[in-house]
Amino acid sequence: MAGSYPHLLGGWSMIENMGDAYEAIEELFWLVQSEIGEEEAKRLLSEKFYRMARNEIEKDEAYKFIKKRMSE
Repeated sequence: MAGSYPHLLGGWSMIENMGDAYEAIEELFWLVQSEIGEEEAKRLLSEKFYRMARNEIEKDEAYKFIKKRMSE
């Protein structure tokens, strides 16, 4: 699966087409639904991720890691 989560760890540039993107999103969607669920995901995005993105709260290590990988 060329667009799998391990490929995301190698950097955003590993996602070469929409098929790869679909596979990566499918895996991430499954992880969210199976491990934390929709309501918890929405809560965490609202209370943490979006606030970090707006510089309202300090960025955590996960946010920094993702931003670094997304820029590769």
